[in-house]
Amino acid sequence: MPCQIADDDGDWSAPVMLIMRGNSAGEGVYEDENGKTPAWPKGALHEGPAKEYAVLVGFKPKVLDVSGDPNRSKGKDNKYHSSRDDSAGTLMALECFRLHNSIVAFYGFSGGGYNLWHILNKMTAQERARVRWVTVVGVDSDRPKSDYENSKFPPGSWHLDYLPNSGNHMFLPEKLLWRAKRDKGLVVP
Repeated sequence: MPCQIADDDGDWSAPVMLIMRGNSAGEGVYEDENGKTPAWPKGALHEGPAKEYAVLVGFKPKVLDVSGDPNRSKGKDNKYHSSRDDSAGTLMALECFRLHNSIVAFYGFSGGGYNLWHILNKMTAQERARVRWVTVVGVDSDRPKSDYENSKFPPGSWHLDYLPNSGNHMFLPEKLLWRAKRDKGLVVP
């Protein structure tokens, strides 16, 4: 699957954080930053706060231009099954990571956060050693923080920032950004 980045400026020189959106949704489901509920065909995410977070923690943000939806296919039992292991978001993120050595950080929101576990799992040991930062936002308790810790993916040694699903799901990127600013002393609690 070819690497597709939203609004790519072509500059891959700085350390890059690859940002992965959540699942797609029709109109009326998820709020944007202004409280409207547009369709999200390429995956739901408040990109502004996610990009600002990436810059705040020292990376150039690049948003993967695909949704975080799982791959759905009909099994031998004639029922539909979902898989994130071979989803478009998982495969495209791996392609981008392998194509651009400057990608050293990941930000996965919701469906993109679930895909991130599969991405880390599919990486070689040499690839995992390159990762410096992993951010997971808006996943449920079925994928706890411990699942993303670098000790589960030798020889990974990344910093892990994790914010589980709570409250207003779509505004978790804003909550994470606020927390990061607070931790840097940029806002007063």
